[in-house]
Amino acid sequence: MIYLDNNATTALDSRVFERVLPLLSGPPANPSSIHRYGQKAKALLAQATKEIASFFDVSGEELIFTSGATEALNMLINGLGSRGHVITSSLEHVAVLQPMQRLEKKGISVTYLDPLPNCGSISPRQIEEALRPDTSLIALMAANNETGIISDIEAIASLAEEVGVALVVDGVAFLGKAPLILPKGVSAICFTGHKIYGPLGAGLAVVRKKVKFEPLIVGGPQQQGRRGGTENLPGIVGLSHALSLFSYEEISRIKKLRDYFEKCVMDTIDNVTILGQKESRICNTSSVIFQGVDGETLLMTLDLAGVAVSHGSACSSGGLEPSRVLLNMGLSREAARSSIRFSLGRYTTQEELDQALSILVESVTRLRAR
Repeated sequence: MIYLDNNATTALDSRVFERVLPLLSGPPANPSSIHRYGQKAKALLAQATKEIASFFDVSGEELIFTSGATEALNMLINGLGSRGHVITSSLEHVAVLQPMQRLEKKGISVTYLDPLPNCGSISPRQIEEALRPDTSLIALMAANNETGIISDIEAIASLAEEVGVALVVDGVAFLGKAPLILPKGVSAICFTGHKIYGPLGAGLAVVRKKVKFEPLIVGGPQQQGRRGGTENLPGIVGLSHALSLFSYEEISRIKKLRDYFEKCVMDTIDNVTILGQKESRICNTSSVIFQGVDGETLLMTLDLAGVAVSHGSACSSGGLEPSRVLLNMGLSREAARSSIRFSLGRYTTQEELDQALSILVESVTRLRAR
């Protein structure tokens, strides 16, 4: 199988597996226990926390470990958006949109910004114009998981800091696919392990010291009382090791492969559109419109031929409706239905892309001839 759906999830890196396996097969260890097993676990947790904090250039006290980015986003949106007015966009992942809908049911006013024409992200000017005296929270993604288009988080963070509004960033699609620097105005940013060749069930929120909120999960004193429950030690250690394997060389290599793939698609298939091609994008993502082809049918055809791709977000797939994100970008329903997302990864090779391209050309030609 040629796997080109790395924005849905990534394979667990064998080096991460080897690092985590002893913790899964070794003696029982709760970091809160007083005996030697517990104290060893506590030391491992402290070391992993130190390593992750160093990666993000923050203190260990600014890290909150969760079961994934969905939990982290729920925690922060519910904790920081419980009053006044909140700003987000119609391009966000459902892990942001559904918590926003809950806030609305509680009487919170939520503004859902649509991108400007021919644009795949929200501009700082749009945020500025949407601000109100009672705005308490801005929640946006750093990069769109369907199109790969990058938001100008640095400028938005500067604005948020200037007006004193909390800014929560969904960093899931961005991490490991573009250089990451946390602007001062970012109040919190969320990530998950399974999108960076780490373990499932291991998530993380980087939350600035000055940010105060009511915990989502209570039931223990762990993590300074901000997230109750025994820490997932194998998951946290695995997350730390996955972060240590990042390199700028890998980002550059994957981008070259993505650009090669897109050029070949444009050269060999007529009537295709690559979304966001002229915008800043993360290195691995290519969202392509194949005019005159049903995306769901093409996805299944490719799957049967041994190529795994996506028809939008994995967390929203399964229905026959076209991508909400693409519709909110201004695409027609027909164009949105004709979209396929290709997301490359660490293990993608040019040989695999050449095979996938051959299958893609044959599949599109056959479907258009029906």
